[in-house]
Amino acid sequence: MRDRGRLAASSEREEVKEIHLSCYAGIWGADGVIQAISDVSHCGFEGLEFPADIVFHYEDRIHVFEEILEDSRLRLSGLIQKVNLIDKENADEQVERAANSARFVGAISRGSLIVCQAVRLETAPADDDWLTIAAILEEIGCRCRDFGINLCFLPRARYFGDSDQDLRRLLAMTPPEAVHLAVDSAELTAAGMNPGKIIRTHADRLKMVRLRDLSGAKRRQEGSGAVPQFGRGKVDFEAVSKALADIGYEGWITLDVTGEAAQPKDAALASHRFIMRRSGLFPY
Repeated sequence: MRDRGRLAASSEREEVKEIHLSCYAGIWGADGVIQAISDVSHCGFEGLEFPADIVFHYEDRIHVFEEILEDSRLRLSGLIQKVNLIDKENADEQVERAANSARFVGAISRGSLIVCQAVRLETAPADDDWLTIAAILEEIGCRCRDFGINLCFLPRARYFGDSDQDLRRLLAMTPPEAVHLAVDSAELTAAGMNPGKIIRTHADRLKMVRLRDLSGAKRRQEGSGAVPQFGRGKVDFEAVSKALADIGYEGWITLDVTGEAAQPKDAALASHRFIMRRSGLFPY
Protein backbone atom coordinates (compact mmCIF):
# COMPACT_ATOMS: atom_id res chain seq x y z
CA MET A 1 0.00 0.00 0.00
CA ARG A 2 1.28 3.52 -0.76
CA ASP A 3 1.62 6.26 1.83
CA ARG A 4 -0.69 9.24 2.16
CA GLY A 5 1.94 11.75 1.03
CA ARG A 6 1.12 11.13 -2.60
CA LEU A 7 -2.39 12.53 -2.12
CA ALA A 8 -1.03 16.04 -2.23
CA ALA A 9 0.49 15.34 -5.62
CA SER A 10 -2.83 14.40 -7.19
CA SER A 11 -4.53 17.07 -9.23
CA GLU A 12 -7.91 18.36 -8.07
CA ARG A 13 -10.86 17.16 -10.10
CA GLU A 14 -13.36 19.58 -11.53
CA GLU A 15 -16.42 19.88 -9.24
CA VAL A 16 -19.96 19.46 -10.49
CA LYS A 17 -21.89 22.61 -9.64
CA GLU A 18 -25.46 21.33 -9.66
CA ILE A 19 -27.57 18.22 -9.21
CA HIS A 20 -27.75 15.75 -12.09
CA LEU A 21 -30.04 12.73 -12.32
CA SER A 22 -28.72 9.32 -13.29
CA CYS A 23 -30.43 5.95 -13.68
CA TYR A 24 -29.01 2.61 -12.54
CA ALA A 25 -28.67 0.35 -15.59
CA GLY A 26 -28.22 -2.94 -13.77
CA ILE A 27 -31.93 -3.76 -14.02
CA TRP A 28 -31.58 -4.16 -17.82
CA GLY A 29 -29.15 -7.05 -17.29
CA ALA A 30 -25.71 -7.78 -18.68
CA ASP A 31 -27.02 -8.12 -22.22
CA GLY A 32 -29.20 -5.03 -22.05
CA VAL A 33 -26.59 -2.26 -22.10
CA ILE A 34 -27.61 -0.81 -25.45
CA GLN A 35 -31.30 -1.08 -24.60
CA ALA A 36 -30.67 0.63 -21.25
CA ILE A 37 -28.92 3.54 -22.94
CA SER A 38 -31.71 3.88 -25.49
CA ASP A 39 -34.49 3.71 -22.87
CA VAL A 40 -32.88 6.05 -20.37
CA SER A 41 -32.09 8.64 -23.03
CA HIS A 42 -35.84 9.07 -23.55
CA CYS A 43 -36.72 9.37 -19.84
CA GLY A 44 -35.11 12.72 -19.06
CA PHE A 45 -32.00 11.47 -17.24
CA GLU A 46 -28.57 12.96 -17.80
CA GLY A 47 -26.54 9.88 -16.98
CA LEU A 48 -26.29 6.16 -16.29
CA GLU A 49 -24.70 4.17 -13.49
CA PHE A 50 -23.56 0.62 -14.26
CA PRO A 51 -22.33 -2.43 -12.36
CA ALA A 52 -18.56 -2.72 -12.71
CA ASP A 53 -19.03 -5.91 -14.77
CA ILE A 54 -19.49 -3.68 -17.80
CA VAL A 55 -15.73 -3.09 -17.80
CA PHE A 56 -15.11 -6.68 -18.94
CA HIS A 57 -17.37 -6.14 -21.95
CA TYR A 58 -16.03 -2.76 -23.07
CA GLU A 59 -12.53 -2.20 -21.68
CA ASP A 60 -10.96 -3.05 -25.06
CA ARG A 61 -13.34 -0.71 -26.89
CA ILE A 62 -13.90 2.13 -24.49
CA HIS A 63 -14.21 4.59 -27.36
CA VAL A 64 -17.19 2.61 -28.72
CA PHE A 65 -18.98 2.74 -25.37
CA GLU A 66 -18.18 6.43 -25.04
CA GLU A 67 -19.57 7.18 -28.51
CA ILE A 68 -22.78 5.30 -27.75
CA LEU A 69 -23.29 7.38 -24.62
CA GLU A 70 -22.46 10.63 -26.41
CA ASP A 71 -24.85 9.84 -29.25
CA SER A 72 -27.59 9.41 -26.64
CA ARG A 73 -26.49 12.59 -24.81
CA LEU A 74 -25.84 10.66 -21.63
CA ARG A 75 -22.87 10.61 -19.27
CA LEU A 76 -21.40 7.86 -17.12
CA SER A 77 -22.15 8.84 -13.52
CA GLY A 78 -20.27 5.91 -12.05
CA LEU A 79 -19.70 2.20 -11.59
CA ILE A 80 -20.56 0.04 -8.58
CA GLN A 81 -17.74 -2.31 -7.56
CA LYS A 82 -18.10 -5.07 -4.94
CA VAL A 83 -14.91 -5.67 -2.97
CA ASN A 84 -14.18 -7.97 -0.04
CA LEU A 85 -12.65 -5.34 2.19
CA ILE A 86 -11.42 -7.74 4.87
CA ASP A 87 -9.61 -10.12 2.50
CA LYS A 88 -6.07 -9.16 3.46
CA GLU A 89 -4.41 -12.01 1.53
CA ASN A 90 -5.89 -10.88 -1.78
CA ALA A 91 -5.91 -7.14 -1.09
CA ASP A 92 -3.55 -6.23 -3.94
CA GLU A 93 -5.60 -8.22 -6.45
CA GLN A 94 -8.80 -6.54 -5.36
CA VAL A 95 -7.22 -3.11 -5.49
CA GLU A 96 -6.03 -3.75 -9.04
CA ARG A 97 -9.48 -4.92 -10.09
CA ALA A 98 -11.04 -1.79 -8.64
CA ALA A 99 -8.33 0.35 -10.22
CA ASN A 100 -9.18 -1.13 -13.61
CA SER A 101 -12.78 -0.02 -13.11
CA ALA A 102 -11.55 3.41 -12.03
CA ARG A 103 -9.46 3.64 -15.18
CA PHE A 104 -12.55 2.89 -17.25
CA VAL A 105 -14.60 5.61 -15.53
CA GLY A 106 -11.80 8.14 -15.78
CA ALA A 107 -11.38 7.52 -19.50
CA ILE A 108 -15.03 8.37 -20.13
CA SER A 109 -16.16 10.86 -17.49
CA ARG A 110 -15.54 12.46 -14.12
CA GLY A 111 -17.92 10.09 -12.41
CA SER A 112 -17.29 7.96 -9.34
CA LEU A 113 -16.28 4.44 -8.45
CA ILE A 114 -18.72 3.27 -5.79
CA VAL A 115 -17.28 0.49 -3.62
CA CYS A 116 -19.32 -1.71 -1.29
CA GLN A 117 -18.57 -4.80 0.76
CA ALA A 118 -19.05 -7.95 -1.31
CA VAL A 119 -19.39 -10.57 1.41
CA ARG A 120 -21.58 -10.51 4.50
CA LEU A 121 -19.62 -10.53 7.73
CA GLU A 122 -20.71 -13.21 10.19
CA THR A 123 -19.12 -11.35 13.11
CA ALA A 124 -18.11 -7.75 13.79
CA PRO A 125 -14.71 -6.85 12.28
CA ALA A 126 -11.74 -7.25 14.61
CA ASP A 127 -9.22 -4.44 14.98
CA ASP A 128 -6.96 -6.06 12.36
CA ASP A 129 -9.91 -6.25 9.98
CA TRP A 130 -10.55 -2.54 10.44
CA LEU A 131 -6.95 -1.80 9.47
CA THR A 132 -7.32 -3.94 6.34
CA ILE A 133 -10.61 -2.28 5.39
CA ALA A 134 -9.16 1.20 5.78
CA ALA A 135 -5.96 0.33 3.90
CA ILE A 136 -7.79 -1.21 0.93
CA LEU A 137 -10.19 1.72 0.65
CA GLU A 138 -7.38 4.26 0.92
CA GLU A 139 -5.34 2.54 -1.77
CA ILE A 140 -8.32 2.32 -4.13
CA GLY A 141 -9.06 5.97 -3.35
CA CYS A 142 -5.51 6.97 -4.30
CA ARG A 143 -5.81 5.07 -7.56
CA CYS A 144 -9.13 6.75 -8.29
CA ARG A 145 -7.53 10.16 -7.79
CA ASP A 146 -4.85 9.15 -10.29
CA PHE A 147 -7.65 8.82 -12.86
CA GLY A 148 -9.38 12.05 -11.83
CA ILE A 149 -12.43 10.48 -10.20
CA ASN A 150 -13.83 9.93 -6.70
CA LEU A 151 -13.94 6.74 -4.68
CA CYS A 152 -17.21 6.54 -2.71
CA PHE A 153 -17.78 3.91 -0.04
CA LEU A 154 -21.37 2.65 0.03
CA PRO A 155 -22.72 1.16 3.29
CA ARG A 156 -24.92 -1.92 2.76
CA ALA A 157 -27.46 -3.26 5.23
CA ARG A 158 -26.28 -6.48 6.88
CA TYR A 159 -22.88 -6.27 5.19
CA PHE A 160 -20.56 -3.58 6.57
CA GLY A 161 -20.78 0.05 7.58
CA ASP A 162 -24.47 -0.32 8.39
CA SER A 163 -24.42 1.45 11.75
CA ASP A 164 -23.69 5.03 12.76
CA GLN A 165 -20.79 3.84 14.89
CA ASP A 166 -19.14 1.77 12.16
CA LEU A 167 -19.56 4.50 9.56
CA ARG A 168 -18.02 7.12 11.85
CA ARG A 169 -15.11 4.82 12.62
CA LEU A 170 -14.47 4.05 8.97
CA LEU A 171 -14.49 7.69 7.91
CA ALA A 172 -12.22 8.61 10.83
CA MET A 173 -9.70 5.94 9.72
CA THR A 174 -9.56 7.03 6.08
CA PRO A 175 -8.33 10.31 4.56
CA PRO A 176 -11.13 12.58 3.31
CA GLU A 177 -9.10 13.37 0.20
CA ALA A 178 -9.17 9.73 -0.87
CA VAL A 179 -12.30 8.13 0.55
CA HIS A 180 -15.71 9.74 0.10
CA LEU A 181 -19.20 8.54 0.98
CA ALA A 182 -22.09 7.29 -1.12
CA VAL A 183 -25.50 6.80 0.47
CA ASP A 184 -28.32 4.56 -0.68
CA SER A 185 -31.73 5.45 0.75
CA ALA A 186 -32.93 1.82 0.77
CA GLU A 187 -29.77 0.38 2.32
CA LEU A 188 -29.71 2.96 5.12
CA THR A 189 -33.42 2.52 5.82
CA ALA A 190 -33.11 -1.29 5.84
CA ALA A 191 -30.22 -0.98 8.32
CA GLY A 192 -32.35 1.12 10.65
CA MET A 193 -30.30 4.23 9.95
CA ASN A 194 -31.82 7.63 9.25
CA PRO A 195 -30.77 8.69 5.71
CA GLY A 196 -31.42 12.38 6.39
CA LYS A 197 -29.29 12.28 9.54
CA ILE A 198 -26.45 10.47 7.77
CA ILE A 199 -26.54 13.02 4.94
CA ARG A 200 -26.34 15.96 7.35
CA THR A 201 -23.72 14.38 9.62
CA HIS A 202 -21.36 13.45 6.81
CA ALA A 203 -22.11 16.24 4.35
CA ASP A 204 -18.40 16.99 3.94
CA ARG A 205 -17.68 13.44 2.70
CA LEU A 206 -20.82 12.89 0.62
CA LYS A 207 -20.14 12.65 -3.12
CA MET A 208 -22.80 10.27 -4.44
CA VAL A 209 -26.48 9.67 -3.65
CA ARG A 210 -28.55 6.65 -4.70
CA LEU A 211 -32.30 6.74 -4.24
CA ARG A 212 -34.19 3.45 -4.00
CA ASP A 213 -37.44 2.49 -2.35
CA LEU A 214 -37.94 -0.32 0.13
CA SER A 215 -40.72 -2.75 0.89
CA GLY A 216 -42.09 -2.85 4.40
CA ALA A 217 -41.53 -6.61 4.46
CA LYS A 218 -38.82 -7.87 6.80
CA ARG A 219 -37.37 -10.28 4.26
CA ARG A 220 -34.60 -9.18 1.94
CA GLN A 221 -36.14 -8.06 -1.34
CA GLU A 222 -35.38 -10.20 -4.34
CA GLY A 223 -36.82 -10.47 -7.82
CA SER A 224 -39.31 -8.52 -9.85
CA GLY A 225 -42.26 -7.20 -7.88
CA ALA A 226 -40.49 -7.34 -4.50
CA VAL A 227 -40.27 -3.54 -4.34
CA PRO A 228 -43.27 -1.20 -4.54
CA GLN A 229 -43.48 1.52 -7.15
CA PHE A 230 -40.98 4.29 -6.54
CA GLY A 231 -42.35 6.61 -3.86
CA ARG A 232 -44.87 4.12 -2.44
CA GLY A 233 -42.57 2.17 -0.15
CA LYS A 234 -40.88 2.65 3.19
CA VAL A 235 -38.33 5.32 2.22
CA ASP A 236 -39.19 8.92 3.12
CA PHE A 237 -37.94 10.59 -0.05
CA GLU A 238 -39.17 14.02 1.01
CA ALA A 239 -37.04 13.87 4.17
CA VAL A 240 -34.03 12.70 2.16
CA SER A 241 -34.54 15.48 -0.38
CA LYS A 242 -34.85 18.08 2.38
CA ALA A 243 -31.57 16.92 3.89
CA LEU A 244 -29.85 17.20 0.50
CA ALA A 245 -31.28 20.69 0.02
CA ASP A 246 -30.21 21.73 3.51
CA ILE A 247 -26.57 20.78 2.91
CA GLY A 248 -26.55 22.26 -0.59
CA TYR A 249 -25.69 18.94 -2.19
CA GLU A 250 -24.16 19.14 -5.66
CA GLY A 251 -23.44 16.18 -7.89
CA TRP A 252 -25.09 12.99 -9.10
CA ILE A 253 -28.27 11.42 -7.75
CA THR A 254 -28.91 7.94 -9.15
CA LEU A 255 -32.42 6.49 -9.19
CA ASP A 256 -32.55 2.70 -8.84
CA VAL A 257 -35.82 0.85 -9.50
CA THR A 258 -34.39 -2.66 -9.19
CA GLY A 259 -37.05 -5.06 -7.95
CA GLU A 260 -40.07 -3.20 -9.30
CA ALA A 261 -42.56 -5.22 -11.33
CA ALA A 262 -42.83 -2.69 -14.17
CA GLN A 263 -40.66 -2.89 -17.27
CA PRO A 264 -37.33 -1.08 -16.68
CA LYS A 265 -38.12 1.84 -18.98
CA ASP A 266 -41.56 2.40 -17.45
CA ALA A 267 -40.20 2.16 -13.90
CA ALA A 268 -37.33 4.53 -14.71
CA LEU A 269 -39.66 7.08 -16.28
CA ALA A 270 -42.04 6.94 -13.30
CA SER A 271 -39.19 7.38 -10.82
CA HIS A 272 -37.85 10.36 -12.76
CA ARG A 273 -41.26 12.04 -12.76
CA PHE A 274 -41.70 11.37 -9.04
CA ILE A 275 -38.36 12.93 -8.06
CA MET A 276 -38.77 15.90 -10.39
CA ARG A 277 -42.22 16.69 -9.01
CA ARG A 278 -41.99 15.69 -5.36
CA SER A 279 -38.40 16.20 -4.20
CA GLY A 280 -38.29 19.99 -4.31
CA LEU A 281 -34.74 19.75 -5.65
CA PHE A 282 -35.66 20.72 -9.20
CA PRO A 283 -37.78 23.50 -10.70
CA TYR A 284 -40.73 21.85 -12.41
